[in-house]
Amino acid sequence: MKNAWWAALALGTVAISASKPQGHNLMKLPSFRGVVEVRSSLPGRMRLYVPALLSNPAQAEEMKHQLEATGAVHAVEISGRTSTLLVRYDESQVEGAVVEGAVIKLLGLDEAIAREPVSRISTGVKTLYDAVNRGLWDATNGLVTVKALTGTALAVAAVRSIASAGWALPGAATMLWWAARLFGGEKA
Repeated sequence: MKNAWWAALALGTVAISASKPQGHNLMKLPSFRGVVEVRSSLPGRMRLYVPALLSNPAQAEEMKHQLEATGAVHAVEISGRTSTLLVRYDESQVEGAVVEGAVIKLLGLDEAIAREPVSRISTGVKTLYDAVNRGLWDATNGLVTVKALTGTALAVAAVRSIASAGWALPGAATMLWWAARLFGGEKA
């Protein structure tokens, strides 16, 4: 009976938390991680986290003056310490997404948004690969890299597979194809 009560309590908690709106972006404005993140949005008011504000304060001030000159934006407050931007605007004259788009365009962040995102796992694996490759290259005085070692291992495995089982697919032929791609300079 106790377990059933705890299970019901857990399910109720999950149901309640799932029904609550996540975050404070009530207007559902697009957020671009690391470039322009919507911290909060209400009709007529939005707070954006923009790390680029720190790197170019003059451009941020110019953006502020241009937005305020439109007449639809009442005030723009820039906080250099927190890299945030508070924009108060007249929602009857302009939509929040348009204001956010203007901020992105005026700060020149559209290229950063268009760039293909790179995951931290991909970056970590590449860093590990580069370290192992450099270590192998250093240990063999420039004779072998990870790519050369992998290609050689695949070619040897393919020859052994041919010797024992013939040209069975996908074994030997596939390994030779992978080895050829590695030695040919193409990305595998």
